Amino acid sequence: MQLQDALSQEKARHRDSVEMMEKKNNRIKELEPRVKSAAEAINSLKDIIKKKDDEIKAQEEKYKRFLGKAKQVIKAIDPKTSQSPSPDTAALRKQLAEKEKALTRMEEEAKNLKSVREREERMVLSAWYEMGMHVHKKGLEERFQPQVSSPRSLLSQKRNEMRRSTVSGKSGSSPQGVR
Repeated sequence: MQLQDALSQEKARHRDSVEMMEKKNNRIKELEPRVKSAAEAINSLKDIIKKKDDEIKAQEEKYKRFLGKAKQVIKAIDPKTSQSPSPDTAALRKQLAEKEKALTRMEEEAKNLKSVREREERMVLSAWYEMGMHVHKKGLEERFQPQVSSPRSLLSQKRNEMRRSTVSGKSGSSPQGVR
């Protein structure tokens, strides 16, 4: 009779664990599309960052060409080489000063764009990391939740058996295996 009860209890536990596994598998299947969509979003953000990098590189090349042209103009207008200042020289110097201001402004913009891009990368990576840790934590919590009620160590199991046997001993039978 006790064996049949124990067998039925074990069958019930087995059935419960199978149901729990099915629930967990369904939960995993539910979470997979979210993970895939997040990965796609990250890939699209990486593509955007790459495009911005390309734009920044193109601007840097443009600035370098402007700088080279400015240096050539400076060499051509250098007062050490030309003795008589002409009105063309003054106009060219004025244009040169304006272009240098524009160049410094563009260089600052390039630095700002680069820092924004780096911040975006860090934010995307931290969001991805946090999402992965959250999914991992949920999975672990779901996986180990049923084991919390059962004793973890051999010593805990023996203590529980002793408690059960002393409770049954008080009801009229002596504990078995206790010395």
